[in-house]
Amino acid sequence: MVVDATFDFEKRRNRPVKYDRDLVGKTVQAMQKIRTIQSRREEVFYQTRMREAKMKEKAALQVEVKENVELLAPAAASREKALLNVREKVKERQAVRAAAKAGGKGKGGQRGGSGEGEGGGMDVS
Repeated sequence: MVVDATFDFEKRRNRPVKYDRDLVGKTVQAMQKIRTIQSRREEVFYQTRMREAKMKEKAALQVEVKENVELLAPAAASREKALLNVREKVKERQAVRAAAKAGGKGKGGQRGGSGEGEGGGMDVS
């Protein structure tokens, strides 16, 4: 125990040190580096914990979906119906625009009253 390096360190610890500008600069840089290392380690630790928590949560959600799959079927069906309705409306709008373009060429560039509100003068499609 007599040849322990910590004793030497303890002996020096409480001695006053003469101010040295370089030593203070190195100390501040070391403190900043330690702070960045500590924050990076905390972030990695947090990410590891959250990865495990996400996996557990995902597994719990999968179990819940398997148990209550009958509740999801109507929602999926209504979603498909909504998508089909949107597709049909888009096709109808495109057909109306195509008809307006074909009919508008023969009139010398003037638009009728009904085509003004839908197209607005610009073709977006």
